[in-house]
Amino acid sequence: MIDEITLDPQLKYWMLLPITVAMVLVGLLRSNVTYLITPRPKLDPVKNAREKSFLKRALAFRQNYNVLSASEFEARKTYFIEKLKSDEFLAKKQGTEEISNPLADASMNDAMMNMGKGNLMNFVPQTLIMAWVNYFFAGSVVMKLPFPLTEGFKSMLQNGVNTPDLSVRYVSAISWYFVNLLGLRPVYALLMNDPASAQELVNQQQQQFNFGGPGGPKPHQVFQAESESIQILEHESVFSGVVERVLNSY
Repeated sequence: MIDEITLDPQLKYWMLLPITVAMVLVGLLRSNVTYLITPRPKLDPVKNAREKSFLKRALAFRQNYNVLSASEFEARKTYFIEKLKSDEFLAKKQGTEEISNPLADASMNDAMMNMGKGNLMNFVPQTLIMAWVNYFFAGSVVMKLPFPLTEGFKSMLQNGVNTPDLSVRYVSAISWYFVNLLGLRPVYALLMNDPASAQELVNQQQQQFNFGGPGGPKPHQVFQAESESIQILEHESVFSGVVERVLNSY
């Protein structure tokens, strides 16, 4: 096993830093372009927004009912059970739902188009950078890690360098590309507050109550299940015996 080889100090200026800087700049450009071409979310119809808002209120009550007094708990429990069992807050009354064609759904088509754009924006820059690294820096060792590693990391850190006797602490150029590809997320978050992750979080929050779509539960079924979950709740206030607990603590 070769533990020591002489590396040119200029490698970090002509290979190590250029690969890292190029990936950071391309990642920032890709994130901004993706953000610009992503269409803004469309506003829901009033009845659909009202339906989802009421379900959120019911969920908030079921998850945080222990901060209410006994009288407040019973009043809200009765109210939510009554409204959830009725069709007052449903966007479409029971029996009037239309069977929609998933292929003709504009929202699904937009989602598939956005997914295709996102995959394209990820695939093209990564392919170009990888081709650039392979063309200019193929078979090159760019750095030596300051800490020891097991032999299991050799295939990951020395990709493209066919030297089985080389110490696992040395990193090839193409492996440094993959390390940057997997580890630059915190750098993007630090430089530009990572709007791509924020957009993904918004999309996840919007999809949380995406019922009624193809393959999803019907709204009246979700309301019925929520009313049953609320019906079995028993009041347990976090303020019960708070004076005794404080006195016992001190």
